[in-house]
Amino acid sequence: MPFVQLPCTPVVTHLTTTVPEMERYVAGRGAIGDYLLKIFKDYHKDHFAWSKVLWDMTAIAWLINDSWLPSNLVHSPIVTDNYTLSFDQSRHLIRTVYFVRRDPIFRDFFTKLDRRAEP
Repeated sequence: MPFVQLPCTPVVTHLTTTVPEMERYVAGRGAIGDYLLKIFKDYHKDHFAWSKVLWDMTAIAWLINDSWLPSNLVHSPIVTDNYTLSFDQSRHLIRTVYFVRRDPIFRDFFTKLDRRAEP
């Protein structure tokens, strides 16, 4: 089974969106769209100049189209007792994502949500 690492910082943290974007493309797209907007807005009280990372979407996005999350094969790191990483070039390879192409991921999500909401 291949292992794909999606580092939180500074990679996955680039998959952010805002309340205005969610209101424009998610609200009114059926019960699921309204629910997603509600939990998004409920996450934080002050929405002024605020955005939120949608962490979980990156794993699904990689499965849909791995070109949206460019990656490299690297030797698997070793977590030390000091909670740091050690590297050994003889270890097995894993795939690690180094960038998130935010726009095509959200384009795909918003388009599919919109199609799902159509009667």
